[in-house]
Amino acid sequence: MGFKKYSYAQLKKATDNFKIKLGEGGFGSVYKGVLSDDKIVAVKRLEGVSQSEDQFWAEVSMIGRVHHMNLVTMYGFCAEGHHRLLVYEYVENGSLDSYLFAESHEILGWKERFGIAVGTAKGLAYLHEECLEWILHCDVKPQNILLDHKLSPKVSDFGLAKLVDRDQAFSFSTIRGTRGYLAPEWVLNLPVTAKADVYSFGVVLLEIVSGRNASNQSGNLVQWVSVKMKEGRVAEEVVDPKLDAGSVDAEEMERV
Repeated sequence: MGFKKYSYAQLKKATDNFKIKLGEGGFGSVYKGVLSDDKIVAVKRLEGVSQSEDQFWAEVSMIGRVHHMNLVTMYGFCAEGHHRLLVYEYVENGSLDSYLFAESHEILGWKERFGIAVGTAKGLAYLHEECLEWILHCDVKPQNILLDHKLSPKVSDFGLAKLVDRDQAFSFSTIRGTRGYLAPEWVLNLPVTAKADVYSFGVVLLEIVSGRNASNQSGNLVQWVSVKMKEGRVAEEVVDPKLDAGSVDAEEMERV
């Protein structure tokens, strides 16, 4: 399936007038859709995009050329009038946050958590080091890590920071409740590099180990874990109590 331009009418029909919402993020809402060839897709309606159709096409075509097993594939886009939409592969098991934080969801074992950590790292490393054009994610968090039928991770929403105004992107990042993942340079308005993504990924790793939600934490999750490490109480107080202690590989835990 090659990268394709869709009409707004096609995507409106595919989503049954945007009926089934899969989620909402800093750049817009995502809806489940079925294309005319019966392929199931995820359609994102972007907000805050002021680029012309030609500029938008140039940016999204670059994102559409990025392919890695740990990155969500973009199938195409729509730039029609004021409408700006992106069409992605549908990743059936949803986002990592629902597995880590929702009490009603099945519990991820250590083997699955470690695999998700490694796969996510590979996806981000590809964006930072192997793409023809270096890509910063700028919003690494569990909501942007999707899980396929094998619970393998796929990073989503990469490259979108370039599609919105800088002030708009920063506003969404803070207002949408992701401050717990922001590197200090974001908060201090310093130049942002790949290290900002690495910091955010580090926070996600702490969430994977602890089962604690950084965006809902009353204090700073990074600082809290740092204190527990100095006290030598990682196993007793940091590791997610929902995990079977016997299943946790100490060497893998140390690597994380």
